Amino acid sequence: MRRAHTTLVACLVAVVAALAALATAAPTRAHAQDLVRSAAGRSAIVYPVERWALRMDHSHPAHRVLACVRCHVAAPTSRVARDVLVPREAACAPCHDGDTNRQAPSRERCGRCHVGYGAAGALDVPRSTMPVARILFSHAAHTTRGMVCLDCHENVRRVTLATRANLPTMRSCLRCHGGATPSAPTACATCHLTMPDGRLRTRYPEGSFVPPALLGMRHGADWLVRHRWVAADEGPTCASCHRESDCTDCHDGRVRPPRVHPNDFLTIHPQLARRGSPRCTSCHVTQSFCLECHARLGVALIASPLTRATGRFHPPDAIWVRGGAHVREARRSLESCASCHAERDCIVCHGATGIGSGGLSPHPRAYHAICADALRANARACASCHGDPSSLRCD
Repeated sequence: MRRAHTTLVACLVAVVAALAALATAAPTRAHAQDLVRSAAGRSAIVYPVERWALRMDHSHPAHRVLACVRCHVAAPTSRVARDVLVPREAACAPCHDGDTNRQAPSRERCGRCHVGYGAAGALDVPRSTMPVARILFSHAAHTTRGMVCLDCHENVRRVTLATRANLPTMRSCLRCHGGATPSAPTACATCHLTMPDGRLRTRYPEGSFVPPALLGMRHGADWLVRHRWVAADEGPTCASCHRESDCTDCHDGRVRPPRVHPNDFLTIHPQLARRGSPRCTSCHVTQSFCLECHARLGVALIASPLTRATGRFHPPDAIWVRGGAHVREARRSLESCASCHAERDCIVCHGATGIGSGGLSPHPRAYHAICADALRANARACASCHGDPSSLRCD
């Protein structure tokens, strides 16, 4: 038993030693890439994912005391985002002349900065991948206005390797380009790439470019319903990406979004409409949208008692009228009735002087007990059948 215990302890010690060796070993190129991919809070469309094969500790005391332009020499005069502002070897040479000696390369010397140099016997210098940021930005325009590097590149002096996680966010840009009293242009095209017609480019290999949540225009799961309120308040902002036809094609019915109206929706929409679902009324006004379409297609027999006789829409008269089916349907979903019928269609039978004046009163028994309360609550409903509400009496 003691021998087994000794063996187990020895194994645990070996495992701990191996983990410690991995923790202190120089990171591989794959490890450096994983660190970059985990950068949060930055759009992969604006700042495409980069792959670093360099090691530069910005938090090192010797580096923290240096001015940014000491290494990033070209930054103050850069006017476009495609400029490569990563320090060249010549900028490092004054302090690292021994390490940058090209005549005597070695894994120990070159590997201090170039991650993966000399791995598996390879002596080539690993390359970093730095895609151009999809943004319009001029360092020169900002520096001439008195801004310093740390105004945009926050926390860069506290990190070992500066990545896209240290690039400006839209929230930081809005300190000058937004708010009630902006000190810089606020148009979206000031910073974001545009198409030939002036609208923002929204389609990229990584996905669609959409507004961030901080603007209150996040195109999430509820956007289909919420977008109309945002468009009413922020129309010019919407026009930065959308044409008017994007709205009219959908709202006129020429385009039916699959998320809303699946294939063959015209066939199944009567059953969905009969449910009285508020989903329909979130976009459509039944008394105008439905009626207009039905009239155009010739399937609406408005204000005609023959509607019941044809049997195209309602069951036989004995069930629909005498059986009270239409009463139950009207109480269940009056919106469905209103998609074909106007108020006058009800008055034809239920009005005080109409066909039903002899016995089709819409009022329940003993209605006279609550008549006065109903008249005070909504006189217009009474006027629909009884005329001028000022002359009405509950006698």
